[in-house]
Amino acid sequence: MLNGIYQGLLLKRSKKWKISILKNINHNIPLVLGNDIVDLSHTDAWNFHPRFPDRTCTPSELYYLNRWPLGSPEYIERLWMIWSIKESAYKAHKQHNPDMSGWWNSFEVMPEKGQVISHGELLLHVKAEKGYGGKEGNIPYIHTLVYSPYLTLDQIKSDVTCMEVNMDQSKAVRDFTVRKLFGPDNMLWPERITWCKEKSGAPVLKISHETLKGRFSLSHHGRFVAFATNYNVEGKTCHYVS
Repeated sequence: MLNGIYQGLLLKRSKKWKISILKNINHNIPLVLGNDIVDLSHTDAWNFHPRFPDRTCTPSELYYLNRWPLGSPEYIERLWMIWSIKESAYKAHKQHNPDMSGWWNSFEVMPEKGQVISHGELLLHVKAEKGYGGKEGNIPYIHTLVYSPYLTLDQIKSDVTCMEVNMDQSKAVRDFTVRKLFGPDNMLWPERITWCKEKSGAPVLKISHETLKGRFSLSHHGRFVAFATNYNVEGKTCHYVS
């Protein structure tokens, strides 16, 4: 009973905090986009420190998680969904403020609203989904997108794939991104493709030294790699630049 009362008090405090923060939200959010992938079959997803949820989650997020029995598959999946959203929000916010620092409870995930408050400054939209991949289509993962409110999902291209065992994850996700954007044949011209980073750490894709206009976000975990971008590839190819 005391535990329930304590949780109720935490939730009330969290609600007051959110109301206060929402009054100070910056609605002139520049173009930001982040994504994250979690391989739910990976040992990390099930063998984590007992205090990991408390270190990662805010009181209202813990209240949300406690709808399901501790350690149950439903609890584990939603815990990693929250983590993945925060990872995506971190990548997105760094594009807005490269010098940003802070801890995971600086992000407030609102799963039922499809939103996340980032550092009490940005209110970003969220898409989180569970999927399955691999040759047999039976390996579970969680993939999340976090993006500026004025962006629509129709403007964002994203995808997930399961890698071959022992592949270099960084190379795999970059090759996968180019292949999905421009087609497999254009991988024949790797000398035209250059990856670099912004100050924020966000990836930048150049083709024949021309920087593609748009945000890119890459992620990998376990056997999965994923990307997201708002770059418009319609009618364009990897070799259209002379």
